[in-house]
Amino acid sequence: MANKIRKTSATTYLLLALLPYTEPNMKLVFKPNQFFDDLDNLTDHSKSNMQIAFGRAVNKGWVQIDDENQVKLSLEARQSIEPFIARKLRGAKLMVIFDIPEEYADLRQKFRLILKHFEFEQIQQSVWMTNRDYREIITETINELDLSEYVELYEARKIKV
Repeated sequence: MANKIRKTSATTYLLLALLPYTEPNMKLVFKPNQFFDDLDNLTDHSKSNMQIAFGRAVNKGWVQIDDENQVKLSLEARQSIEPFIARKLRGAKLMVIFDIPEEYADLRQKFRLILKHFEFEQIQQSVWMTNRDYREIITETINELDLSEYVELYEARKIKV
């Protein structure tokens, strides 16, 4: 995972560091200077570069800080970092089957792009599979796009015949 992170943008690395209840997350809330010093030491990015990336993430709405100084990532931010943190399913695949009506063609196209982003493989026209555990983020995405009526999510295992 570390090699993959270093090849990403400063913004993506920063979002990964903002996962709830991690040590960097607690430092960001209680000791922001130490947080950015640590990121400077851990990455190939400078402290000022990381601060700019953080500001960019806040401006894009990816990072939200509530009245109690709790840091929260938006759905869009979680979608952007999920490929870096999703665990591999053992002996199973996550399968998405959908039948989205033509009147929602724009949402269907957006949903397909999201599946591609998560490295799902298209098995048939509206059947996609991956060996990564994206259940939570895909469920949130389905709900956000209001597609739950048209999309089904399964964990599937191949039966050898």
